[in-house]
Amino acid sequence: MKSKIILTPYIRNILWAAPLYFLAPLPFFALAYLINIEIVAGSVLLGMLGWWLALLLRIPIILFVKSKKIEQKKSNKLIIGFSGPTEEITRLVLLSIIGLNSTNAYSVGLGWAMIEVVYGLIQIIGIGVLEQKTDAKAEEAKTLMKQMGMDKSLAPSTPYWGALERVTATTVHIGHSLLLVFSPYAIIVTIPLHSFINFFVVKMNRTSFRKSQLSFFIIGCVIFLVGLLLLFFM
Repeated sequence: MKSKIILTPYIRNILWAAPLYFLAPLPFFALAYLINIEIVAGSVLLGMLGWWLALLLRIPIILFVKSKKIEQKKSNKLIIGFSGPTEEITRLVLLSIIGLNSTNAYSVGLGWAMIEVVYGLIQIIGIGVLEQKTDAKAEEAKTLMKQMGMDKSLAPSTPYWGALERVTATTVHIGHSLLLVFSPYAIIVTIPLHSFINFFVVKMNRTSFRKSQLSFFIIGCVIFLVGLLLLFFM
């Protein structure tokens, strides 16, 4: 007999927060209009493709840590550490092919973030469903989450903070893309910065999801503003 999904505060908040996830990119469309940057649909789609390519490039690392049966904490650090190189190198290669300019960079960064909206929402829903499951595999997954300090993500307010995270991720992806327009050598900075941000957020999530997302938001806004300022000074 299939178990029914109970409408817990967490699940209820997912329903209320879901529209906010899809609204997350809208301010960046409005800003592009205000600062006279054209959004190119083709480049947005390429940004989405770039996210998928970067994800595929991490699969060999995931398979490696599983085959070597590396301890969970070490394997997580290895996978997170490779997020910077895979995403930023893919971003630079993609932009180099289609043209390193502000229009392409802004559009690619926006597309990169937009596909993450869907991924983030699926992730939040998955956590909510997992919370209610009681089978052996679900309990094992919950235990693993607790060991990783991810149990804080089961708080009822998490779906709303997840929506803010989508806004912040957009600032980072567009900001990093604009930094590469200023200079392709900026990848020397964006690779370690990308991995550092991911490490920082994961670590902060263990103590407070709220503090983690607020800190992430501040960092993302700084990166975005630096990217825009460098663009205007070129």
